[in-house]
Amino acid sequence: MLGRSIGLKDDEIAAMADSQSSTLFDATDRLVLRYAEVLTRENRVSDDLYAELAARFPDNELVELCFTVGLAALVNRVHATFRTDVDDLTRTVVGDAAFCPIGR
Repeated sequence: MLGRSIGLKDDEIAAMADSQSSTLFDATDRLVLRYAEVLTRENRVSDDLYAELAARFPDNELVELCFTVGLAALVNRVHATFRTDVDDLTRTVVGDAAFCPIGR
C-alpha cells in the first residue's frame, strides 16, 4: 500500500510476487527486489549476490540500499508486533491498495 506513496503503480506492486520474471521491472529493479527479499527472508547475502550488487552499485549506494532494506524490515516488524493502523493522512494519499503479496 505504501508503495503508491513513492510512485509504484498497482500492477507493479502486484508483480512483486514474481518480480524476477515480470516485464514491469528492469534488470536493476529485479536485482534490488531479489536482494531485498533474500536479506529479509534469509538475513544473509551470498557471495554471488553481493558480487552482482557490487558490480552495479558503488559502495556508498550499496550501503544506502542495505540500510533502506534493513530499516524497512525493522519498521515492518514493529508494525506487525503492535498491529498498528495506517494513519488517516497516509490512507488518504495511498488509498486502499492491497499489500504486496511477497511472503504470503
